[in-house]
Parts: sequence; C-alpha cells; structure tokens
Amino acid sequence: MTSTPPTTYVLETGCGEPLRLNFLWTKDTVTALDLLPAFFSVADAIHTQSRRDLAEMGKTIGCGPGCSTCCHQLVPVSEYEALHLAKIVRSMPAPQQDRITRRFMQAITALEESALLIPLTDTYANHAHDKHRAAEIRKRYWDLKIPCPFLEDNCCSIHAHRPMACRQYLVTSDPARCSKIYSSEQSHEIVLHSFDTGGALASFSGEGIQNSRILPHILSLLAERSIRRQKYPSLSPQQMMSRFLMILATCFARKA
Repeated sequence: MTSTPPTTYVLETGCGEPLRLNFLWTKDTVTALDLLPAFFSVADAIHTQSRRDLAEMGKTIGCGPGCSTCCHQLVPVSEYEALHLAKIVRSMPAPQQDRITRRFMQAITALEESALLIPLTDTYANHAHDKHRAAEIRKRYWDLKIPCPFLEDNCCSIHAHRPMACRQYLVTSDPARCSKIYSSEQSHEIVLHSFDTGGALASFSGEGIQNSRILPHILSLLAERSIRRQKYPSLSPQQMMSRFLMILATCFARKA
C-alpha cells in the first residue's frame, strides 16, 4: 500500500517569507465543516508568524492563561463554527454538557430580559456589515457581563477548538487595559494579522465566496438545527483548501 504524500500550499504574506502549509488528506471528498480543523491550522500558522514579527519589533503578546476579560465579549462565528461548537457540547461527558448547556441558556435569558435578544439576532442576520449598529450591539452585550459558556476557572475549556475570532484576538498591551475596551479610556493594542481568517471562513461557501454568514457564538446551540438543514458543497480536500486560500489571499489580506 502506497502512502499519499502531503499537499503543500504556499501563502504569500506580502512581506517576509511566504507561509508553507502542509496537509495530509485522508478523505476523497469533504465539506467545509469537515475541513474546519485544517482552516484553524491555517489561522494558527498566520498568528504564529504575527508573534514572530512582533518579537522582532520588541513587542510581546499580553494574552495568556487566566486572562479572560475578552471572554466576556460577543464573539462572531461562522455557521461552520456554530455547528462545531454545538458538536463539542454534545460530545462532552453528561455533567459537563449539562453545565455548559445551562450557561448557554442563562445567557439567552439574560439577553431576553435586557431586551437585547431580538436586536442582536436581527443585526447579525440582516445588518452584520453596519459597523455602527454592530458596535452598539457589542457594547450592550459587554455591559451585561455575560461570560462565555466555555469559560471555566478563568480559562477556555475548549481552547484547541476555539473559533477564529478568539484565535485572532491578541493584544500587545497590558491585559488590564482590556477591561476598558468600550470606554473613553480604551487604550489596548490589538494585533492586526496579515490575513483575516475569520472573515474568510464566514464568506466561504465551500466552493467560492458568498455573502458573509455569521452569528453570535452565544446562539450556536439555538441555531444548530436550522443550520444543519442547509446542504453544504462537497469537494476534494485539495480543491477546497485551494479555494479557501485563494479567497483568503485575494479578499481578506490586510494592506501593509
């Protein structure tokens, strides 16, 4: 039996060495949901490069274990990631699954009681690119002080499976500044990576580019059933990764 060699992809970053990404595919056809771990690997490679570039400039990442202020923000996720998060919850041991599910439901109750649930769902469903409206919704959500359901002992309990938005969010400033992100005293320094992998994933249909389809992470369990009704395209993993990287490079590269 002959083994299949890994497929190598080269992602030009616009400055410095290009990223070389190697994947060993084991399936003939996949959906974007199947390839989500590989997309996460792409993001992690980009963010590792960001760390190296910052180190060369004498800057370090302020984020780390126990630093959980950002885990109270509203996290935008793609539909693929919403299904992924729901699957993670369903696969947990019963006591943990009950605990995490209860937190999701408590968050929904808090949104309903604050009259934010309907504006929140409407904004993400119909006005996601209205920056002013989205910023207002994020601020209102922040004011409710809702912790991420996966936050346990001030650490992410699903760190290896966290969404793109969480992977991308890094600061070089003192983590203490993050508590003032929606105030006039805001002074934290967010890292801008060479590519917006979260935006690319939300705009990837599995075949090509689509209008961005995102929702708040806190609605992942509620939205699971309706999202699963959709039929996602199947391609060879080589084709799908090539198309994702093309969209990432051509539409979601940040200008230097």
